[in-house]
Amino acid sequence: MLLVQKNAGPRPKIINEANRLFLELADLNYKPGYNDYVYFQYLSNNKNDISLLGAYHSEEIYSKYIIWIAGKSFTVVNHPSEVYGFSDTHECIDGNLPLCLILDINARQYSDPMNPELPFLDEYKISHEDLLSRILIACTDIINSDLNHFIILDAFALASSSNANKCNWHIMYSYARFINYRDLEGFVKKVANRVRKLYSIFIDFDLYKSHFSLCLLGSVKEDRVKRPAISSIKKGYCKLENYLVQPKSNYSEIWSRTFSSKKSEKDEF
Repeated sequence: MLLVQKNAGPRPKIINEANRLFLELADLNYKPGYNDYVYFQYLSNNKNDISLLGAYHSEEIYSKYIIWIAGKSFTVVNHPSEVYGFSDTHECIDGNLPLCLILDINARQYSDPMNPELPFLDEYKISHEDLLSRILIACTDIINSDLNHFIILDAFALASSSNANKCNWHIMYSYARFINYRDLEGFVKKVANRVRKLYSIFIDFDLYKSHFSLCLLGSVKEDRVKRPAISSIKKGYCKLENYLVQPKSNYSEIWSRTFSSKKSEKDEF
């Protein structure tokens, strides 16, 4: 077990073990259903908009997954395996409900000629191994200390695209959930403060809203496929539910509000 010591800087051994978790990607053996799905243009009802929620009974929505497929809009499925391998497919997440840890890292090793204003790793003379290990270790430390929740490095489910030119990783933890997106966002900001701006600029803070979506495992986009890390598969994270933000079968612990205030804020979609 890879336990990170509280109040201690990461030792070289811990850094090496964290790096090992991100080494290679694997494939899962799922076949899409190819059903003739009904698609809706809008997820919610705003004045004259079409309402996806209004097309189903609330109980039906609660027990199923709302999926957004680029170019086709929203649909409802019993399980994400039905759309496994579909192009540009996303889990739709209600941030006002409890949700699992998701941390989205988006970095390029080199400058992007099409978007030269974006930061890249070579600019700051850091490697993607250094970036990933520091963020993963910070997540572990903060969960252990602030939430009094025992966690080890290889308890996280890790997934990435197959694009060798980018460092795009999702760090997920399904054994407990944050009370809502604001508390999750507060946690991620604390992780950012821990690793400092040099590394935190590669964390996607725009992800966390009252409603947001996340690319599904197996989703194909521009010849890239989101796949799990081999290390995660070896640790038993072999099901799609391990890589969902709001799995329907998840009855894990819900952490009390820790990283956000109770003050209501205006939601964004």
